[in-house]
Amino acid sequence: MTSKSLVIEVTGCDENGVNELGGKAYSLNQMLKAGSPVPRAFCITVPAYDLFVDQIDLINAQAKDHKAIKQKIQNTHIPDSIKTCIEEAYLSLGENKSVAIRSSAIGEDSKSQSFAGQYQTYLHVSGLENVLDKVKACWGSLWDEGAKAYSNTTDVNQDEKQGIAVIIQEMVDADCAGVLFTQDPVNAKNNTMIIDACWGLGEGVVSGQVLTDTFEINKSDLSIKSSVIRRKNKYSGTDEIGEIKLLDTAETKKEQACLSSAQLMALSLKAKELVEHYGTQLDIEWAFKDNALWLLQARPITTFSMPQQKLVYANPWDKDEKCQKNAMFSRMDTGEIVTGLMTPLGLSFCEFYQKHIHGPAIKTMGLLDEGHPDNYMGYIQGHVYLNISASASLLRQCPPTRDEMKFTKRYATSDLDFTDYKNPYGSGVTGFSYFKSAMYWLKGQVVNTFTAEKLVKKMIALRECETKRFEEINLSTLSLAELNTELKRIDGYFLDSCAVYMPFFLQSFALYDALTETCEQYLSEKGAGLQNRIKASMNNLRTIEVTRGIVTLVTKVKQQPLLLDLFNQYDAKTLLEKLPINDVSKDFWNTDFKGFLSDFGSRGRQEFELSIPRWSDDPTYLLQVMKMYLENDVDLEQRLTSISNLRENDTEDLLKNLPFSAKFKIRFLTKIYGVMAERREATRPTFIAQTWFYRRIIVEVLQRLSTKNIVNVEHLPFIDFNEFREYVSGKKSAEEAFNSQLLEKNRHQHLLNLHAQEPPMAIIGGYEPQMKVDNTSDNEDLLNGLAASPGQVIAKARVITDLQQQAAEFKKGEILVTKYTDASWTPLFILAAGVVTDIGSALSHSSIVAREFGIPAIVNLKSATAQIETGDLLIIDGDKGTVQIK
Repeated sequence: MTSKSLVIEVTGCDENGVNELGGKAYSLNQMLKAGSPVPRAFCITVPAYDLFVDQIDLINAQAKDHKAIKQKIQNTHIPDSIKTCIEEAYLSLGENKSVAIRSSAIGEDSKSQSFAGQYQTYLHVSGLENVLDKVKACWGSLWDEGAKAYSNTTDVNQDEKQGIAVIIQEMVDADCAGVLFTQDPVNAKNNTMIIDACWGLGEGVVSGQVLTDTFEINKSDLSIKSSVIRRKNKYSGTDEIGEIKLLDTAETKKEQACLSSAQLMALSLKAKELVEHYGTQLDIEWAFKDNALWLLQARPITTFSMPQQKLVYANPWDKDEKCQKNAMFSRMDTGEIVTGLMTPLGLSFCEFYQKHIHGPAIKTMGLLDEGHPDNYMGYIQGHVYLNISASASLLRQCPPTRDEMKFTKRYATSDLDFTDYKNPYGSGVTGFSYFKSAMYWLKGQVVNTFTAEKLVKKMIALRECETKRFEEINLSTLSLAELNTELKRIDGYFLDSCAVYMPFFLQSFALYDALTETCEQYLSEKGAGLQNRIKASMNNLRTIEVTRGIVTLVTKVKQQPLLLDLFNQYDAKTLLEKLPINDVSKDFWNTDFKGFLSDFGSRGRQEFELSIPRWSDDPTYLLQVMKMYLENDVDLEQRLTSISNLRENDTEDLLKNLPFSAKFKIRFLTKIYGVMAERREATRPTFIAQTWFYRRIIVEVLQRLSTKNIVNVEHLPFIDFNEFREYVSGKKSAEEAFNSQLLEKNRHQHLLNLHAQEPPMAIIGGYEPQMKVDNTSDNEDLLNGLAASPGQVIAKARVITDLQQQAAEFKKGEILVTKYTDASWTPLFILAAGVVTDIGSALSHSSIVAREFGIPAIVNLKSATAQIETGDLLIIDGDKGTVQIK
């Protein structure tokens, strides 16, 4: 074996094959052969690896301890014959040059398997000793448990599995980077390429950590078919010591397109040439530096099959074609816990809820027949839907919901046509069966009425007790079996708390509808929207209590001048580091702040989305809100009292001329609606706390497995909750439950969902997936939505699509414009002049809290966040449901 065969420059020649270069280096070689601009690279070949392992006699250890083999590789010096060649190659790239060190296993990036993410890659490596260490780490990654499990699931020749090469490549410190799909992965019938682009390194796109711009390119003439330019608050780059981190994007670049038309053309041309050379569709990683294009990787698309059918259905598992084509699904009024795009982890948790929790929980609403779990929910492109047709059929068992169309249309959008609609699940029970179900419902209501207050208190006590108990557990000391016992305990309480919550949830909706109808009946035109203006004080709602808690913390800070100085001096991220250790703030942190977290720390955004940290996991957002309150005078109690008095006077004025019976009915409905809403909000945090417990255990398990290189916390959004449960219960090995094919498939699908057109809020039958399109040219000056909270205001808009990253940008007196809100947004409402959302209903979080704070709100505008820009002057009318852009 000659030294020339140990380390070779990748030049595009035909002399070396995949068995010498490994899959990734072989692909780079093919790219160069096709004339692509590839950063200069050297390959430490498979024979070099073979020579290295021969000297440490791994042959007899291969079937034994993989961890010990990895350690032996890392502890062994590289032979001088190989080391000298690596040194020459590295120095030829430049003295102390920053390089990328990438694994290149045989079979990697092939048509049959990608091994994406299985073997090691190190970016921005400089210095010979660091390069040598990272080369050994790449060699050792061949023995990672996850990579072994992956290779064992494929049809690669067994003799090839042990081979691995390593690439040393010039590091492109990209200005912008991303991924290009040479075929639209959402709809194979579209003759288009898709480009995702972000500022900085492409690692942000690959990991899904940053927002991207998306471009759709016509293959025929390479023209831009559509583009979506997103607000990119973060980018992946290197800090002052060379570590790759998420950094803040410059303000001038946040809403600027990453790629120019000329750059898009250059990239598309090279992609088209590569497809012709490879003879297959590709997933290409690319980067621009100083306007020069570099192609970094190209691999055949193996992780998903392109959809051949034109339509997708929310319930593809349903074998009844009539139900598939005629069932109505909706994602309106899903309680904000599953509103918006979900990750694969969030979706799989919803599936767990659907199969194990929802049925027993809804039985407490008085349903004798709880139906089949398959018919509760549906899923389209990462969005969770309720099966309204199946639910309506079940609710026919109950006398108040006997008219299924009243329930069905409540969840419908204006574009749905019900002219020929017939419930595909049948018309529900009749005759004696209906009599039995009605009696069962009546019995349930009697029980619920007499036990409601007791159950609410029980759930509050349960949440407080279980939260305290769980916080005191050191999860790292528990065995896998003990963690499984904890999970089963959580399952039980999760079901119990959902079952208590469900009747309050449904009854508050029913009472609100009854109140609406009564107002319209007795007050005619004056009754329009009256249900949003009359006195139904819910100042004690749990969501309001969150704001009270923050105001109390702020008051404590104001009372301590030195602590106040800390808050004024540092940003929220720095405060998170300093407050626990600074002598001035330690007491406040350990008593007041931790006390707040103990009560509200399980709250957060999209609370069924287990990949998103809760406030206890990351309180940065809370600290930012506290800083905002310190900068602006916030008198919550005065605000609530003032609004309450105004509504009381408004109510008296509207009802004074009505007959006694009408007054009594409206006041009665108002009262019991308020009671039911408070009970709903009081019990909801109990099952939300259980979801946080699930998340904490998942993170603990992933941290343990990261030491074996099977999976790590960065993979959290892409794991499957049900597979995770199979592993913890001992039914599957870690390699099976977290196999890389599943993780890569889920990651890829999530990226596709991110840049696909958002599916409808409500739908009957199938949906044809589309790419996102640029709607800016279709802007209208007047937008119409649902009037949710009364009042009129003129103010500037602040569009927020990422609460965690953009909260600090919000200014007092601005109109909050976003896709939807949930409990985590409540602290901003007291600063807002008004609220505008794409999604929502009269009983969504945005509507209820806006009414309590006395600010106008318009919801369900569908595309407000696309049509309104930050800084636009808006005139919003919360009585008419209109938003005018000036």
